[in-house]
Amino acid sequence: MTAMKPVLDLVIDANVVFVLAFCFWSMTHAVIGRSRLASDFALQLRLLRTVLAFVVLSPILSYLAMVLSQTLWPRAPITASDVAVAVYLRGNIDLSAIRFEELLDTRDRVTDMVIAGDVPWLTALFGLVGFGVAYLTLKMVLTIRQVNRIVSQSYTWRRTRTTDIRLSDTVTIPFAARGIWRRHVVLPSYLLTKPRELRIVLAHEFEHLRQSDVEWELIFEFVRPFLFWNPAFLLWRRAFDRLRELSCDQAVIASKRISPREYAQCLLEFCERKPTKRTVEVFNVAFLRTGTSVARQALEARVIALGDVRRRDGQNRALQCFVSGFLAIAIVVTAASVRSPGDWSHDRLMLSTIVNLERLEAINASFGVRP
Repeated sequence: MTAMKPVLDLVIDANVVFVLAFCFWSMTHAVIGRSRLASDFALQLRLLRTVLAFVVLSPILSYLAMVLSQTLWPRAPITASDVAVAVYLRGNIDLSAIRFEELLDTRDRVTDMVIAGDVPWLTALFGLVGFGVAYLTLKMVLTIRQVNRIVSQSYTWRRTRTTDIRLSDTVTIPFAARGIWRRHVVLPSYLLTKPRELRIVLAHEFEHLRQSDVEWELIFEFVRPFLFWNPAFLLWRRAFDRLRELSCDQAVIASKRISPREYAQCLLEFCERKPTKRTVEVFNVAFLRTGTSVARQALEARVIALGDVRRRDGQNRALQCFVSGFLAIAIVVTAASVRSPGDWSHDRLMLSTIVNLERLEAINASFGVRP
């Protein structure tokens, strides 16, 4: 059972960092939304990906940050727990040492109770989470097989060095996917008779491939079974899907080969076509989603965004680097601060001494012994 404690600590740390990182990005996104960069969806998408990358690397980076801090400033508090102890010892928290230590050890007590199974409802809750992980993992495997089956049942029309353009009689919405070695753009066969729509769809899907959107789609779906209960993951996924499509649309229009009117008309025509087969919503990047209120709102946002398309190649790079660096530092510091404290520090030894003195005083008082 003791071997589960580091795993449980890692899961807790990862979810806390994920929520706080989403808050950092949301505040940054809100500021950008009120500036002249509100319609620069490519910049917003790059910032979101940067934050996600640092979240993924946060366990390693936070460990390196702690080692560096202990080397340069050996007595400086690093974790939030150590900071709280230092503040308490300066007399800024009006609590008894015993009560303060109990509050400080709340997380350890809860994890110990979960591991020991002492609290039935906590055990049941973690059992439900485990069932959800198993269910979504199985669903993920079945969905991957379904996408592979659709791709394998189509036939190759064109080939590039890394991508197959395939035609299918069973899909009505084009999409991009990838296998282990090659990428695939799957098109409905009837598009061969509609060269205007074919040109727009190919430009859109190849832009997704250039932006590595398919790979990011896979990352989100592989992580989903382990973070499905975290509301920040759901909100971040929705924000990513929205920015991904808006950025792709603007990049295609900015190339000057397709007009916004022509592009919007193509989107609306695909939306009017009812899918004849059950579509797969994940593990691929479709030309558009249909059939839900969220999909209709996304389509409306995409059409409106086509009215403000500007070529921004190479612009705002300095701002992106500055904001990315600020967010990276905030995430690394946060990841280091939520970690469980390591070895006993000087402050913790002092707190333990005060706690023991309070307990000794309480024992003496119970026996009527005065100090």
